[in-house]
Amino acid sequence: MKVYIDVNVIYYFLTASEEFGERAEELLEKYSGDLITSALTVWQLYILFRRQKAKFSIGDILSDLGIEVVPLTAEILRNAEKCKKLDFDDAIHYVTMKAHGITTILSNDRDFDKVDVKRIF
Repeated sequence: MKVYIDVNVIYYFLTASEEFGERAEELLEKYSGDLITSALTVWQLYILFRRQKAKFSIGDILSDLGIEVVPLTAEILRNAEKCKKLDFDDAIHYVTMKAHGITTILSNDRDFDKVDVKRIF
């Protein structure tokens, strides 16, 4: 069973967040090999780490963590624009999940509690 991983879990792990890093690591270990995320996550991580002037390959890191990156398509964008319960970036993640038949998301974002997915954090 595939599980979707939100950008915040990856970010907490990579930054060794004092508050959430340990939990993020537990989730990554538990679901390793079954994780999917959107190409949007790659962009979000790039923006977050660019500010810190980090020098590493996000693609290599996601691959090393066993996270499959799926495309961000025009259809996903169109469907995300129709989603009124979430802001646009969360809607993109939600619609990507639905397009891939995924019903569980690893996320610290409680906004996902507004839609029909199981959120784990």
